[in-house]
Amino acid sequence: MADVAIITGASGGIGSAVARMLARKSDGALRLGLHYFGNHAKAEALGKDIPNSFLVKADISTADGRRTLLEAALKEGTPYILVNNAGVDKPHEPALLIQESSFDAIINTNLRSAVFLMKDFGKEMMGAGSGVIVNVSSVLARKALVGSALYRASKAALEELTRQFAAELGPRGVRVNAVAPGFIETAMTEGIDEAMKEKIRSQIALGEFGQAEAVASAVGQLVENDYINGAVLAVDGGMIL
Repeated sequence: MADVAIITGASGGIGSAVARMLARKSDGALRLGLHYFGNHAKAEALGKDIPNSFLVKADISTADGRRTLLEAALKEGTPYILVNNAGVDKPHEPALLIQESSFDAIINTNLRSAVFLMKDFGKEMMGAGSGVIVNVSSVLARKALVGSALYRASKAALEELTRQFAAELGPRGVRVNAVAPGFIETAMTEGIDEAMKEKIRSQIALGEFGQAEAVASAVGQLVENDYINGAVLAVDGGMIL
């Protein structure tokens, strides 16, 4: 059976760039699982552009949704790559205004889903003797921004769990790393007003928002380099310097 790569949130800007990158680098050797939940049209269009791919609709913030994703992957072959890209950054609430419902929504999608997908896919990869997991974190894991308390917490925790899984899965042939994008030109940043964008740009050494392809390239490096394990690779234009 073929090796399988799963990209969660593949219908988004970074997810689709990662999917295209993996398709190009693997030259058809990988079966690409394109996960989506809320945007069927974009996922379907991406699938048409990547012949050796399959779509999986699932709410991965739930156990049933994660089971659906794993079963779909196993049906197609042996899981070899997992890119935990799906995430949400809303609602934006200052620290003293955060709601329990917001906590559940952000933590379940950004952290719970990634942790249990690492667990479930990691078991399959260890059984096969090899595999690579790349988690998508954020520059905000290490930088404060009003309204991002829960988002920051989810990404900071994800980075530490990346290191923990790397330590425990590495001896069994499975590498676990993360990328930490800065502000990237995607649908997630389109809603930021221009005054705020200028303020953010002033904090970036390169002076501009990045492109999704830059993040995809970093994911590709972490997949290909077999001696990187437990790393968090910043792709933020120097925002945390």
